[in-house]
Amino acid sequence: MSSLPGRRGTDCPLSGILRTMTNEPQPTIHDTIVAFLREHPEGVSAAELGERFLKLKSSAAKGVTAAIRAMLLPDRRCFLDEKGLWRARAGEASGGSVLRRLPFSAVYGLIDPVSRRVWHLSLWEITPAVSCNAAGWLIDPAKLIADDSDRLMSRHDAPFSPDAAAELLLALASREENRIPVFLGAADRDRIASACAAIGESLADDTMVVSDLLRAAGLPVPRPLTLAAIKNAVPEATEIKANSARNYGEQFAYVVAELLGILSRKGIETRDDLDALLRRETAPLFVGKEFSYDDLLALPATPAVYAFKNAADEYLYIGKARNLKRRLLGYFCETDESPAKLDRLRTESRRLITHRCGSELECLIHEYRLIRKYSPPLNRQVEIAESKGSFRPIDDSIVLLPHALPGKVMSVWVRKEQKILLKAFDALTDTSLPVIAELDAFFFSEKLNPESTDFPEHQIATRWIRRHADELEIVPVHRMAGAEEVYEAIRASVQEGLFP
Repeated sequence: MSSLPGRRGTDCPLSGILRTMTNEPQPTIHDTIVAFLREHPEGVSAAELGERFLKLKSSAAKGVTAAIRAMLLPDRRCFLDEKGLWRARAGEASGGSVLRRLPFSAVYGLIDPVSRRVWHLSLWEITPAVSCNAAGWLIDPAKLIADDSDRLMSRHDAPFSPDAAAELLLALASREENRIPVFLGAADRDRIASACAAIGESLADDTMVVSDLLRAAGLPVPRPLTLAAIKNAVPEATEIKANSARNYGEQFAYVVAELLGILSRKGIETRDDLDALLRRETAPLFVGKEFSYDDLLALPATPAVYAFKNAADEYLYIGKARNLKRRLLGYFCETDESPAKLDRLRTESRRLITHRCGSELECLIHEYRLIRKYSPPLNRQVEIAESKGSFRPIDDSIVLLPHALPGKVMSVWVRKEQKILLKAFDALTDTSLPVIAELDAFFFSEKLNPESTDFPEHQIATRWIRRHADELEIVPVHRMAGAEEVYEAIRASVQEGLFP
């Protein structure tokens, strides 16, 4: 089983200190300590630093050492010498390593080993200090057998509700979009991604698994890949008493933090450095393919739909990405415990096809249509009936979106409970009669004849539009008298640049 990050309880003597450290401006504290160390080149003990800067009593030696280690080990400007004293490196610029300042996070899911269902989820910040963003149960813990319930529940757990579980998954999808979440393994990532997909959300494309960090750090990847095994592989990581699901997550977060610190000390400063290491590791995965790791590195970090084809030129898998480059690189990171689907994709894929889109909504609709058309064997798209949450149709509207090409506009036409139309505009003139005629036929004619695929498209589009309504330019067709008025509203919005 695996778990996700949570904050320690008040029974831990350092919990209050860590909360304080999380809320304080960490670079200021770090800079102050580094300046002090430079004034004392002979080295300073953890006890003295703890008492001076964190107001910790030196009598709690183990706790003080752990707190100072958690603070300073990730900072390249500091190091622990062979005598156990903290010293400042000569010539290090302020701010620590570039790699540690990247927005890495840790995501841990406690997963039932039988059903493979995610029980508990926690989301953790790694820098400037380990702290819990969010944690909670995705299933009702009261339904667990007594032994599991007693072992995994914490007095800090909020009461379970389906709405709270959905909010937690939504937090994962939204908060991690601008971070690089690290998962225990590819199988864990897929299970958590499936839980997100069930509520109509998707994970960030730029993700990593802990075996990536272990290999880059020059450490063996344990088999099986469990939390206990990776903690043994990284014994320097801060020890957390694993007495709840939250604590399992916190332990994982400290392992990730320690691995990033090791990489920094090895001179791995940027994501490009990490990519260069992984390129060497993954070279065998591209044998016999018409694309290479370097081809993936050259892809844009933009929304797109992509497809893998096999040697017979048949579709093997179709997917979407908000960040095409990172999504596809994620398929070709060497792992020791890959899901069977991922192994098959790596083994059987020969060709890669990509189609850039201007927005995530365009990706979602194209992906759905292509999967319906070709039914690739490796796709298991969550069926609409499986999706959770309410579906409330929106009135007749046109959503204006960016296009992948400059000078163009993409629009999504929504005829309430009937059809969805994607239409790109090259230019909008004062009198564009063909577009006006098309608007009239789509919105102001008799009821259109929906097909079996129209309802799922409506559900996909409606949920996305409702979630992003505050960010969108929407033409309210249902409030307008005719196609000419709709067209003028579209033209005015485009000319005024009212959409992203």
